[in-house]
Amino acid sequence: MSIIGTQSPWRLGSRSAMPAGEPILGIRALAYRAEGQPGLLPPVAGLSIKAIGIIGARPEWDPASGQMRFADLPPGPRRIVVTDPERRFQPAAIMVEVPDRYPTRPTAGGAPIPVPPHPVRRTVLLRPAPGRSIPAGSTAVIGTLRDEAGRGIALGRLAAATDAGLMRIVAWTDEAGGFVLLLPDSEAGTPPATCNLAVHVPAARLAGALALDWLGALPADLDQVDPEGPHGAFERRTVTALAPDGMPAPATAGAIPLRPGRTIRWDLVAR
Repeated sequence: MSIIGTQSPWRLGSRSAMPAGEPILGIRALAYRAEGQPGLLPPVAGLSIKAIGIIGARPEWDPASGQMRFADLPPGPRRIVVTDPERRFQPAAIMVEVPDRYPTRPTAGGAPIPVPPHPVRRTVLLRPAPGRSIPAGSTAVIGTLRDEAGRGIALGRLAAATDAGLMRIVAWTDEAGGFVLLLPDSEAGTPPATCNLAVHVPAARLAGALALDWLGALPADLDQVDPEGPHGAFERRTVTALAPDGMPAPATAGAIPLRPGRTIRWDLVAR
């Protein structure tokens, strides 16, 4: 019996050149560091990875490659959702094109069918989850992004550029609006250091879908999203940073103070 419960037509063709037993899809998850930078090693273990809509598809952890591997999946575009039962990282979704392991036989005299591509291997970069423990000595900003009515804003995009300006860090808020920005040591600078933020929030249609089904509406491949693209799903907002006592941040508009080597809290109000 196939992974979707019945012997469907996609399994009845001739076997391709893909080695028998070779996993059709491998997902390697790494901790996010900064824009344009590779993720941090070692690969993240202990995750839950699901192929949406495919019943019974259970990947296995391969410690040698650091991948979660699916032995077989129906060919075509597949939505893969990665979650962390330990809540160390925020969820992520990607779209993959699964190749056909069993292509249709060519008809007599017909053009030969190309050999299917190699098994798909993808790397997913995971953002830290708000509320997780922050390594000692790290420069971090934690807080909640809210609207003017005090409601948390899910999937807000926070793009941070520090005084050092060598890297750009993008964080996404969780379903309650919580966020954490972890800044590399080279970016923290020396006191008084600040961080400039560009904030985008989901447009009404996406915001409504997220409120109904957080994981189901989570856009795939968020790292490839242009928040300012035409007809995009996000809107640019100005924000006011507030300290835990409700006092505004002592910084210029769009900037928040940092404490190099320490964690500071700034709650953001989008306007």
